[in-house]
Amino acid sequence: THHALPTVTNHMQLVARWTTLREVRGEVLKRIEEARTAGLVGSSLQAEVTIAAPSAQVELLASLSDELRFVMITSAATVVAGDALSVDVSASSHKKCDRCWHYREDVGSHAEHPTICGRCVTNLDGAGEARQYA
Repeated sequence: THHALPTVTNHMQLVARWTTLREVRGEVLKRIEEARTAGLVGSSLQAEVTIAAPSAQVELLASLSDELRFVMITSAATVVAGDALSVDVSASSHKKCDRCWHYREDVGSHAEHPTICGRCVTNLDGAGEARQYA
């Protein structure tokens, strides 16, 4: 089969998209390191972040949906509109999954696997998770 080569415009849009994601991730990592130093979290996976960003960045970040947490390497990531980029870090109140180490609300919700999250149960006993971006 013949695959069309990406156009220069598509390539530039992709580069711009990931440049923005890297910039936001840099700010997230900086704030998580501050939280680690303060003793609030022990690792980035123990963190839940709320990212406030201008509308163009909000649209990009929100387009990743729940997968934004994988890009940020946190257990949860929420996006809200703001005037400028800012990141709020909090420690997760959930249990840590023994398999993926994410802190998730559904850890222990499956009797057959009392120490892992629903995502890991799906990956072990189901068809596997469907991820689109990260």
